[in-house]
Amino acid sequence: MPLPSGPAGMELERAPRRTVRELRSLFEARCAANSPGPPSLGPGRGARGPSVPRPTVTAEESGPGPGPPDELLGRGDRRTRGHVRLEAAPPRDPRQARAPGPWQKIRTMVNLPVISPFKKRQPWVQLAGHTGSFKASGTSGLILKRCSEPERDCLARLMEDALRGCVPAFHGVVEHEGETYLELQDLLAGFDAPCVLDCKMGVRTYLEEELSKARERPKLRKDMYKKMVAVDPGAPTAQEHAQHAVTKPRYMQWRESISSSTTLGFRIEGIKKADGSCNTDFKTTRSWEQVERVFTEFLDGDAEVLERYLSRLRQIRTTLDVSEFFRRHEVIGSSLLFVHDRTRRAGVWLIDFGKTTQLPGGQTLDHRRPWEEGNREDGYLLGLDNLIGILAGLAKR
Repeated sequence: MPLPSGPAGMELERAPRRTVRELRSLFEARCAANSPGPPSLGPGRGARGPSVPRPTVTAEESGPGPGPPDELLGRGDRRTRGHVRLEAAPPRDPRQARAPGPWQKIRTMVNLPVISPFKKRQPWVQLAGHTGSFKASGTSGLILKRCSEPERDCLARLMEDALRGCVPAFHGVVEHEGETYLELQDLLAGFDAPCVLDCKMGVRTYLEEELSKARERPKLRKDMYKKMVAVDPGAPTAQEHAQHAVTKPRYMQWRESISSSTTLGFRIEGIKKADGSCNTDFKTTRSWEQVERVFTEFLDGDAEVLERYLSRLRQIRTTLDVSEFFRRHEVIGSSLLFVHDRTRRAGVWLIDFGKTTQLPGGQTLDHRRPWEEGNREDGYLLGLDNLIGILAGLAKR
């Protein structure tokens, strides 16, 4: 369906700079000329009225199975503002790889460029990990994360796995200001002043290889010694006090022993509230009751959001049972990201796969058995089942 030539075509080309009212008139005129009746943009959408909502992924839409259509997520081999695409993620379905038609182009023109002047951009929230890992993308609904080869490989496999609806959509690799980034779905897009909780999954956050390397070539870390002493001055040994340093595995094992990682199979890393305040002081949150209190405060008594979180966690649990990726990978340092807002939209996603490793020789994991060095068990399902139990207990109150 080609665009009209002459003044009408020129008007449509200038549409992204128009107001919502002018764009609506142009859009309806275009549809009237090519179809029996134009689709409605909704009542009362004037120039000063509410903006057309941008495409978002709700908790229900982001469950197992194919995600939203690619024209809404912006997939495909393309250039983004300020970025050079190095590698595009393969389409999930060959039918989704077709070039967009004129109707899709018009819809994208209507939905995306007009929103930016009216809708406040939601900054990305990083509650854990190395600071500076994320950058804003020039494309709405996407975020850039500093690239690591293990995470890139995992995300590419996850896009073909049953878990693809439980993780942020991966759109490929781009170069920005001389650095390489993963282009991912912005999980905060579409939320209004979101509340965010990062929950680190598993009984350990270090790889077995890290322990082996530390024994062979021990490297003392003064920064980790200071962190340990700040929490518990009596935690270091006499030798560590004398050295004013500890090894990384020693610190990480101690870090997990004082948290709920060893007792419950997960730990809370941080919380960001709707007012923008953040709290990462959960290092000694260890017991079932302590975790219950943290979630009670995070949910602020909203029973509907609690039920949505529970439903999503059970959906993830069911999907993990049929995921070939999950069976054949040691999942270390990965988190569950909880997000909700005052409109009671809520979602949970698996994030962070920089330490997730494929097992050799067709080996599989139970994800429940106690970890012993050499068996590579991570305790992920132990943590997820305890997490579901805690939220289910809160729902019964």
